[in-house]
Amino acid sequence: MRKPIFTGSFDPEILEGWGVRPSDWQIGVSVQQKVMTGVSVEVGYFRRWLQNFTVTDNRAVLASDFDPFSIRAPSDPRLPDGGGYTIDGLYNVQPAKATLSDTLTTWARNFGDQTSVYNGVQVSATARIRQGLTFQGGVNTGKTVVNTCAVRSELPETAATDPYCLNDPGFVTRVTGLATYVVPKIDVLFSGTFRSDQGSPLAANYVVTTAEAARTLGRPLSNSAPSVTVNLLKPGEKWGDRVNEVDVKVAKIFRFGRTRSNVGVDIYNLFNANPVLTYNQAFAPGGRWLVPTSVLSARFAKLSASIDF
Repeated sequence: MRKPIFTGSFDPEILEGWGVRPSDWQIGVSVQQKVMTGVSVEVGYFRRWLQNFTVTDNRAVLASDFDPFSIRAPSDPRLPDGGGYTIDGLYNVQPAKATLSDTLTTWARNFGDQTSVYNGVQVSATARIRQGLTFQGGVNTGKTVVNTCAVRSELPETAATDPYCLNDPGFVTRVTGLATYVVPKIDVLFSGTFRSDQGSPLAANYVVTTAEAARTLGRPLSNSAPSVTVNLLKPGEKWGDRVNEVDVKVAKIFRFGRTRSNVGVDIYNLFNANPVLTYNQAFAPGGRWLVPTSVLSARFAKLSASIDF
């Protein structure tokens, strides 16, 4: 009878006890001030940080069992500065240790600090200019910085082909707006919303052959691997299209005693904008890198009705 052989285990310290679950802490403070009749402005600061990270340590290998190597980005006008730059900080386990596995999932803090922190500021304004007319709008900007460098230096296996252990893509800004107006006497509602979102951060996932890696590694990749994939772009180095969208609604309001209903039409993406939402992020010189794979939905209308009682 064969006995199962377990090559993975969990540190008992992460399984039970007080305060062992992953934690998500958030604080926020805001101040609102009336600036004139019917107009107020609010400013807020927000901070969010994560704690109790875990990592999987392959105890069968040490950091010294990984050999560093670097690659040279291909020359391509679509890459920053036309390409040709060097990406280092890549690792490959030595062939003699490549098949060894004895994993332990434990605290990341046993190997060094790991952080994920968001800091952001929000400014918003509300204006009730006259009866039935309201404007709201705001700007939110902030960034999340993730740092795993201390852990990665002790455990290269956690991100051997990801050289960007400090992920700081920069500030992401979102703008929103809302306006509503009810025409007196005829009870017709006009409303509209606007949003402008930062595009998604882009990658250039380049397939590095074992022959190319061997130029600096001094040997082929372990386990007879034919290639590894490396992102040629730093976090936040290149962004996708900004997404701007305007939606509007026109509705007739009907009142029957305490009951209120409205029947109208909603028009989404009024100006038929077509920013790219997702891209082909597989890079190859002269290939189809950043060819759009989806765009914002085209303008469309929807009839709607609601009853409040």
